[in-house]
Amino acid sequence: MVTDSHVAHYIAMFIIFVVAISFSIGWAKADGIKPITDKFELGYIEDYPVEQTGVVIPVAEEYDELKDLKRRVEIAKLKQQLNDLNNPPAPKQPPKKSAKQQKPSKPPIFDDCVSALVALGTPARKAKAEAQIIFDRNPNIKTVQDFITEYGKR
Repeated sequence: MVTDSHVAHYIAMFIIFVVAISFSIGWAKADGIKPITDKFELGYIEDYPVEQTGVVIPVAEEYDELKDLKRRVEIAKLKQQLNDLNNPPAPKQPPKKSAKQQKPSKPPIFDDCVSALVALGTPARKAKAEAQIIFDRNPNIKTVQDFITEYGKR
């Protein structure tokens, strides 16, 4: 019968065997491996003269505030032009007249004439409309009696 200590012994022997085989295979194939150098192929920087490489390394320029402001103004102008092209201005509309300017002013006896029509039995809305029509057709009415005479002619 196999005990726990025997199982642990077999596992340890297997691990030692695998390590020994891996070491011997690595030792046998060591002839074809290149030695490690101190330079890495990726990311290593070497200083070559410009004549050999043809690459010019940019040198930091001094900050010129005037050039920077001119550049910003030019950019702002171009953005404004682009905005104007994308959103054309709406056509200008003539200014609207206020309600007082649109309607002709009512004569001072207008309200009295409407009251007279209401007293004769005409509804209030219809009396206002009738009075407005009569005053539009005959603006030279000066008294309520002239108004009622005109209303009676209709």
